[in-house]
Amino acid sequence: MKKLIPILVVGVLALSGLGAVALGSDIEKLDLETRDYEKPSSSTSSMEYTHTVLVEVGTRTTCSSCPASNLAWHSIYGGGNYDFEYTELVYDKNSVANARFSEFNPMWVPTSYWDGGEYVHPGTNYGTFYNYLDLSGSRVVPDLVADLEVEWLGNAKMEINYTVENNEGSNYPGRMRIYIIELESTLWNDYNGNPYYHAFLDFAVNQVINIPAVDSISDTIIWDGVAEGYPGITIDNVQVILSVFDDEGHISYSDPPSGNPFTAYYADETVAALPEGGENNPPETPEIDGPTSGNVGTEYDYTVSTTDPEGDDCYYWIEWCGEGCTSGWMGPYPSGEEQVFSHTWDEQGDFTIKVKAKDTYDAESDWATLEVSMPMNKPFNFNFNLIEWLFERFPNAFPILRYVLGL
Repeated sequence: MKKLIPILVVGVLALSGLGAVALGSDIEKLDLETRDYEKPSSSTSSMEYTHTVLVEVGTRTTCSSCPASNLAWHSIYGGGNYDFEYTELVYDKNSVANARFSEFNPMWVPTSYWDGGEYVHPGTNYGTFYNYLDLSGSRVVPDLVADLEVEWLGNAKMEINYTVENNEGSNYPGRMRIYIIELESTLWNDYNGNPYYHAFLDFAVNQVINIPAVDSISDTIIWDGVAEGYPGITIDNVQVILSVFDDEGHISYSDPPSGNPFTAYYADETVAALPEGGENNPPETPEIDGPTSGNVGTEYDYTVSTTDPEGDDCYYWIEWCGEGCTSGWMGPYPSGEEQVFSHTWDEQGDFTIKVKAKDTYDAESDWATLEVSMPMNKPFNFNFNLIEWLFERFPNAFPILRYVLGL
């Protein structure tokens, strides 16, 4: 943890317990970088906040100082004593997080930003974290009221419904961001091997807004985790955060008190929601189509399809001729897409083809059936060379066979 400036300044930072690593330098670290001696046994804000505070934390998986910050924010949030939401911007693993963190013109990791940069702190210090939460929470903000509802649609897909009301007598110009976060990361661990908590994944919305006076804006968005590269997220491990930022620029510093300046746009309203719903329905009973009779020893094709109510991919299990003649689970295949499977019967008889489907959450459909009959053995292939030899050897024999064959 070495900042490439004179040793005197580094010494000052060491004495302050800063505990941050300079971007682009993991060569060495100060001895004090992960101390949390300033952590109180407990802390509760006595203030009533004017709004929910947003904290964004710039971090990196190879940063030796970042685990302290990761665990600190997880602990403070879990205590439930402060009105705030937060997210970890793991910038070395996530290009969208990288772009957002870069807007702060960062110098150190970890660095925490309150309400878009109203307050900034590189490193980990519980007392500073508590103090800045209270200071941001006491800021006078416009009368905005945001409402957020999230419905889990299955297969890593969510429907996000939001409304932002402006109760002021003038327009509110600014920017709205809707953060998708994983409460406990299944993708990225910090330097000590702990999962990142509240790890930022993506923006469902990141756009300029202008809310008319005494009016509101609202919309419904479908965020598809599969399409965005996060197919493994689950309903019980994801959160959505909506924040509204003003359009008035303020000069702030990522290397306080005066280094690495950036323009901060303060967050005036923040609300978070967990997905609701999540009831997983099984796929519909499959449809099966193909020949219902044929010959032993001949391969036949059968088309199978089903639709899953949540659009989940599906597996198929086929019993061709009883329990001892099964395919096992095959797939997964896209919901609603026809699949062709082939089978050859080795003996005569009447058979019932049975097909069922299951989705990626193991919800199984009812059985579909198709009756088939294999009444004939595989036809005998005549040896016409032998027949021609017999006709030549016995020219007056086999008159009926000659007539049938047209010879």
